[in-house]
Amino acid sequence: MEQQNDQNLSLSECACRNLRMTTRVITQYYDEALRASGLKSPQFSLLNDISSRKNGISVNELADRAMMDQTTVTRNVEMLRKNGYVDVKTEDSDSRKKCITVSETGKNKLALAMPHWQEAQARLEQVVGKEQYLALLKTLSVLREIK
Repeated sequence: MEQQNDQNLSLSECACRNLRMTTRVITQYYDEALRASGLKSPQFSLLNDISSRKNGISVNELADRAMMDQTTVTRNVEMLRKNGYVDVKTEDSDSRKKCITVSETGKNKLALAMPHWQEAQARLEQVVGKEQYLALLKTLSVLREIK
């Protein structure tokens, strides 16, 4: 019995467990904020990443930027394409490479979603406090470097 309590105590301090729980809550928070726009937070993030590149972005580059595997990015980009939010074109030099750009529909969707994201972002920063929020971002950045 004593050993099981020790294991529960150590799990309560587990960074992985705590981050996963927090990620679920934060994802739900942003999904709710973005609901009026018709986007989910992962779609919003990918569209934003894609739109930051004026000449488009490859699946590999997007996967690196989003810190996701290529299969997941490809699946999510396909959903965005089906909704008309992105255009996917094969590069002339290599038919295996695809260039992803945000369509006009996608730009409009991002413009609709942005004020909702900004409001959610401001509220989150207000709840946590600006200094703690910036410290959190710095800590998360350091943690992303762990391999």
